[in-house]
Amino acid sequence: MIFMEDLDFRIMAKGMLDCGFGQFRSIVKYVCWKLGKFFAEVNSRGTSQECPECGAIVKKTLKVRVHHCLECGLTIDRDVASGLVIRNRGIALISTDGWSGKETVCAGDLAGAQKSSQVPKSRKGTTRKSKK
Repeated sequence: MIFMEDLDFRIMAKGMLDCGFGQFRSIVKYVCWKLGKFFAEVNSRGTSQECPECGAIVKKTLKVRVHHCLECGLTIDRDVASGLVIRNRGIALISTDGWSGKETVCAGDLAGAQKSSQVPKSRKGTTRKSKK
């Protein structure tokens, strides 16, 4: 399973960056679909402020790079904490009644994606002929 924040990169970039982040998300969606893996986007609001262990809100500025929760005592790198919150939200999303087993990625909405009906053949028992 892969979970990503549902971010609008166009608003974040404000013309300063190319659309690489949005393309990356599209590529990840496509690869998940192709390999039959689950992909979902979760709400991005407050992922860096929420404690992954107890769910308490721990306000911090961008300068603060360590998450330290006063409620449960968890001390961890801020980016790792955000990743755990994203994982927790994704698992909660698929654990919710009605969402279990729901596929959220479809190649039809990806630019340039074509559905492949080819199934790779097994090479078991075959050998390459030697050239003489």
